[in-house]
Amino acid sequence: MKKILALIILLVFTVSFAQVFDFGKNPKAGKILHLKDADIYYEIYGKGEPLFLLHGNGGSIDAFSKEIPELSKHFKVIAMDTRAQGKSTDTSADPLTYIKFADDVKAIADELKLKKINILGWSDGGNTGLEFAIKYPKMASKIITSGANVFPNGVGENEVENMKRDAEKMRAENKPERDIRLLQLMIDEPKITKEQLNNIKAKVFAVAGENDLILRSHTEYIAKEIPNAKLKIYQGASHGVPIERAEELSNDVIDFIKD
Repeated sequence: MKKILALIILLVFTVSFAQVFDFGKNPKAGKILHLKDADIYYEIYGKGEPLFLLHGNGGSIDAFSKEIPELSKHFKVIAMDTRAQGKSTDTSADPLTYIKFADDVKAIADELKLKKINILGWSDGGNTGLEFAIKYPKMASKIITSGANVFPNGVGENEVENMKRDAEKMRAENKPERDIRLLQLMIDEPKITKEQLNNIKAKVFAVAGENDLILRSHTEYIAKEIPNAKLKIYQGASHGVPIERAEELSNDVIDFIKD
């Protein structure tokens, strides 16, 4: 009975917390950074060492709804909607790139006068985190990637071909340009070389699910080529580690950053 009561209290607290803090739609925590070709929306929770949360392709801040409550007890969490996604806009005509996304992360860090940051990036967010570590080595402290890839075939050649066919179909059906650009991004990028991985100075923790969309050999390659990188495969999990293993991931992130 005590266990059931404790569970009910926990569920009520969790629901209440989610209602009070509607992650991704919280005006009290939300801010907008106006850039020349985009408005970048982000929310800040907690205090301490800065930790940026970067969602996956087509996602938004609420992808980390399960992590923010715990992580914000330990860090200053900056959760952002990547340009052209969530509440962030994009008016550029150029193709979307992970380097451009990394530039946006730096722009927010500069706006907040942060000299060094940590990043937890899921999928595309992990790719952005690695690009940030490559382009801004002095600012990158610790990077945690979940289901990241460093070249398109990290998902396998068949999946890339499927995405190409999907992109052609979307163009033929006049689907929204934003959606086509986001799909094209995964077809064309990232283009991170072995040499770039070898030269990353930040401490990196590469994680993935046992049944991840990203090939296990590819995640192992990333961890192998980045000096002193840490690797973890979440048994039984898919590409959705931040949703399926939120508590475990949060604990791993806290331990890794505080180590």
